[in-house]
Amino acid sequence: MALSLEGPWIPFEIFSFRHGFCVAMSLFFILYIPRLIAAANGRAIKYVVFIYTALVVHLQFLELHVFTTMYGREWKTILPLQLCDFSAAAMVIYFFTRKRFVFSCAYFWGIPFAGMAMLTPNSLYGFPSPDYLVHQYGHAIVLLGISMAMCLFGEKPTQKDIFKVSLLTLILLPVVYLINYFLGEPANYWFLLSKPTGDNLMGLMPAAPYHVVVLIPLTILVFAASFLPVHLRNKLWSHTQVVHGGEEKNP
Repeated sequence: MALSLEGPWIPFEIFSFRHGFCVAMSLFFILYIPRLIAAANGRAIKYVVFIYTALVVHLQFLELHVFTTMYGREWKTILPLQLCDFSAAAMVIYFFTRKRFVFSCAYFWGIPFAGMAMLTPNSLYGFPSPDYLVHQYGHAIVLLGISMAMCLFGEKPTQKDIFKVSLLTLILLPVVYLINYFLGEPANYWFLLSKPTGDNLMGLMPAAPYHVVVLIPLTILVFAASFLPVHLRNKLWSHTQVVHGGEEKNP
């Protein structure tokens, strides 16, 4: 099928081959590109950081154009105020400051939510429609930045960071709520003013605004779950070191 901005587009299907293939290819590049960059010298890595920053900034303008001009969405629903946007911004700050806690914020805001968004996009149409491509591109950029930091600089969150990032997120929550309030409908960042429509997990929660009471501990639980791969890797690494150490002592 030829690429055309006018369409017609095939409605998005979550279990379609084209969606699964796009996700698989995205994950391949998210994991492979940092390994490719790791072989380069320090100056090349600096260029990559600037390119990544440019991609994050470009994404904001691209989303604004595609979703307002082509799909008629209001600008107030496309501001960079979702947790995935915060994650991308945190990655840019991290690359220029190398502050580990900033990386941890990007990790916990990005890994679960950008990952889920890639697997279950809220696009009306599937590949290669503009809304699908922009949606996947935006969340792939978030995950790519996290993958780069872990591969190039050996960053990883700690168990204590779950509490610290949760606390920071709780501090930001009333700020985002006030932004939603002053922007007015249909602004609903972090789903604080109302629950999303359609069949989803939040449909089981109490009616708004009481759903926030459930949403807060659920988000913290998601943070903890996203740390599990790091925890298991640390355990495996420790076990491997013990085994190898024992072999060295008992040749």
